[in-house]
Amino acid sequence: MKRRLILLFLLLCSGFALRAQDPDFAVIGELHDDFAELDTLPAPQKYHSLHMIGFRYSYDLCNISSMPTVGEHILGCPLNFSVMFTYYHPMWDQLNVFGLQFGAKYGTMGYRSDYSDWGEAIKYVELPLGSQIKIDFSRFRALVNVGTYYAYKLSTDKAGGFDEYDIRHDYGVYVGGGFAIVFGRFDLQFEGNYKFSFCSLYHPNKYSDLYWITAYPRNLSISAGLFFHLW
Repeated sequence: MKRRLILLFLLLCSGFALRAQDPDFAVIGELHDDFAELDTLPAPQKYHSLHMIGFRYSYDLCNISSMPTVGEHILGCPLNFSVMFTYYHPMWDQLNVFGLQFGAKYGTMGYRSDYSDWGEAIKYVELPLGSQIKIDFSRFRALVNVGTYYAYKLSTDKAGGFDEYDIRHDYGVYVGGGFAIVFGRFDLQFEGNYKFSFCSLYHPNKYSDLYWITAYPRNLSISAGLFFHLW
């Protein structure tokens, strides 16, 4: 009996050895390579910087906030022209939404008044500097603007021109937004921006050492611009 068991064991071992030499035979199933699919994943999206230069025209609704009031009203200012440069940064290929925008503007500001001694239209040059956030979808961009500016007043239409009590420097902030239509290497942009000055038009004692006055410009700008993609 013992010999029979040993003989049966040897036969089983020899059969298993012959079977193991068969390439189609595997005692342990094939292991799944969990990392093989990594080679088939799409490459991450690459963003590219964008540089644009463009020309912008705007129609401005100009007014002031004065204390005490001088009977001010909105003055329509149609002569406003800008040359702007825009740079969209790819944020190290992570987020393609942030841009830097700066340029030069020639325009008109001022206000109308119920009183004949008040109200004026002022020509000025301006240097805006701000950030433009964009969101691309299809052939359109949604735009959000926030920035600051410095301006210098060139001339005024009031009798006698500027005097020693007029402040010819101006500075402040602006916010706004709009949208752009992209076709080829061009952007056609439509925007609305609100500009808030931190500098009064006049020294407080312009008309009286006893009763001071402040008059801060407030402008709403509605614009259209055509921008060319440089690279």
